[in-house]
Order: sequence, then C-alpha cells, then structure tokens
Amino acid sequence: MSTDIFQFWSEIAEDALEHPADRRVFEHVETKFERKCLPAAYRGRLRDAPVVLLFLSPGLDSTDVKHCSDAEGKHYYALQRSGNCDLPNEQEHPSAYKWLSKIIPQFEISYDQARSTVATLNICAYKSESFDDWYALAALPSSRACLDWAQSVLFPQAEAGERVVVCLRSPKYWGLGVGEPIGSLFRPSCNRNAIMHHGEMRERVKAAVQKAVLHDKSSN
Repeated sequence: MSTDIFQFWSEIAEDALEHPADRRVFEHVETKFERKCLPAAYRGRLRDAPVVLLFLSPGLDSTDVKHCSDAEGKHYYALQRSGNCDLPNEQEHPSAYKWLSKIIPQFEISYDQARSTVATLNICAYKSESFDDWYALAALPSSRACLDWAQSVLFPQAEAGERVVVCLRSPKYWGLGVGEPIGSLFRPSCNRNAIMHHGEMRERVKAAVQKAVLHDKSSN
C-alpha cells in the first residue's frame, strides 16, 4: 500500500519544526536546514490540482523565520499541508509568492490563474539557502513518503493523462531523468533556477499546462 502523503503530514502539530517521523534522524545527524522554520513539502491544491510542479526543496528567505514564528504563519502552513489551499498570495507568504511569480510565467499563464490550478511538490520539506544534505533524500522518512506517493499515485495519474506533472528540479532524484514525456508526465531540461530551456519541449510543456489550467477554469 502506498503512503498517503496527506495523512502523513496530518500527523504534525501546527507549531512543529519537524515531522515526528524525522525526529530520530535530526537527533543523530547535523544538517544545514533552517530549523526555525516550519516544514513545507507542498503548496497549493495538491489533492486535485490539474498541474503539479516538482522541485527539490523549499528555499530560504530572510523573512521566512519571522513568517513561521507567529500564529498566523503557523496556521497558514497547516492549511497548506491539507492539500486543499490555493498557492499563496503576497500577504499570506511573501517569499513563496515572490519565487513562484518567477516560476509560473514561463508557462504563459497568470499567477491568478495558477493559484487554484497549480500545486508544487518538494522531495525535501525543510528550508535551506542551498541544498547540500543529499543524504536526507534517503534518510528522512518525510522525503521517502513524498517519493513513494509521487511514484505510486501522482506519476501514474500523469501517465494516464489525468494530470499534468512537470519536473523542474532534480529529475534523477525523482526517478525520472530528462527526456520525452510519459503521457502527461513531463521531464524537460531546466536550469538550476527551475526555468525550462528554450526549444520544442518547452513549447509542448507550455501547451499542456495551459490546456489543463484553462480547462479547469472553464469547468468551474
């Protein structure tokens, strides 16, 4: 039986800085993760968003620690972990909004269009300025839970054309590599900033994302 990622992340307290399943690893191994921030494996309506973008881990901004330290920020993270919450606006999460506002335009859709139709998923749920703790992808139960759910639930949905999934970071660690799409599971070549390289594949991904987003909007 595959991991239910939403059940997994429902087991964390609203103010917890780590998933309880990850505690043993953090007790024994030092990392460069910012441990004053709340974990965030995904954003957006991951349960049913027609488009899902894959990344490695959430970045760290100077405003993130403060954002995670107050009651409003903690409640926001709890809503995101439900998988039923739109991508953040600027007031809800300034740094995430700023970063996503650089990622979303490459698909030639607006951020307003993306908020309820696009979700993001990270292998690692913990923030860092630059990702150096590669061991975490195998050692942390939360990362293994993410990969298990993606490979057993999300990817088959994309392969069947039920959702559009685009891997923008670390395709080898997702078990995908770079190449031709598998159904609606896209594996384009990207730079380190998660921007697709120009060419035929980028145009194919853009068309698929636009179709999925606009179809969802028209059916609501």
